[in-house]
Amino acid sequence: MTRHALLATLAAAMMAAAMIAVPGAAHAGGSPGGADRPGGADRPGGIGAAPYTLPNSAVLEVRSAAGEQYRVTVAWPEGEPPAAGWPVLYVLDGEDNFAIAAVTARRLARAGVRSGVDAGLVVGIDAGPLPRRVRDYTPATPGWTIPQGQPAAGLATGGGEAFLDMVAQRIQPLVAARWRVDPARQTMMGHSFGGLLALHAALTRPAMFGAVVAVSPSTWFGDGLLQREAEAAPARVRALIAEGERGEGAAALAARMAQARFLPLPGQTHGGTMLAGMAPAVSFAFGRVAP
Repeated sequence: MTRHALLATLAAAMMAAAMIAVPGAAHAGGSPGGADRPGGADRPGGIGAAPYTLPNSAVLEVRSAAGEQYRVTVAWPEGEPPAAGWPVLYVLDGEDNFAIAAVTARRLARAGVRSGVDAGLVVGIDAGPLPRRVRDYTPATPGWTIPQGQPAAGLATGGGEAFLDMVAQRIQPLVAARWRVDPARQTMMGHSFGGLLALHAALTRPAMFGAVVAVSPSTWFGDGLLQREAEAAPARVRALIAEGERGEGAAALAARMAQARFLPLPGQTHGGTMLAGMAPAVSFAFGRVAP
């Protein structure tokens, strides 16, 4: 994909994501149409316009083994799935990333042979409040805590295995029961702590996903936990590891993983890398497979 095409895809995805309302989705920080501002709940801004709704999308609710509720959003393509089923991209931090991923996937799939990207199912898993996100997206590290000065210092960690159990035992089967999916083409994508969890899953549960995308992964977590796992694990899962400025840790980790590719995102800081990496991530997950 050319740089111009990539920028156009990202711009379109960002504009669409800013307007999208997923059917049935809850809206944090106010009522769906902005009842707390002039214009009322169903006609924002008083201009007689209803919210845009993402076609072919749905909201599911999943409860963990501990009884916590998670919102799962799904977007599926038009038409019949291929014989093997749709490839699936599971996107962490779904409340931020689902709509962008879904629009990007559809835009690239419409380009057909020019993009080399198949249509696929996009599944967003909401993180919820920050303490739950930090707990869910971090592996257990007995005797180690997040140092002061690092993001999320003082918050509890170590719930990554329970979260991955929920994905494997509840979310993936739920998606497979409602849509025809290809079990061999399942990808997890995460940013920051989400990237940490995606790589941890690839290195410790290689049968769970055929590929992972880690954008700006927290390679510092656990004093080199991922590096130790990479040295001990067989290289069975494809990985795309993307990083912006100061990405030495991510590049070094990719070099240790035989089936990993490092994608530099020059000029991008930590907060912008997920947007910059979305089109390459979708291409990696849904890249066309010859019949």
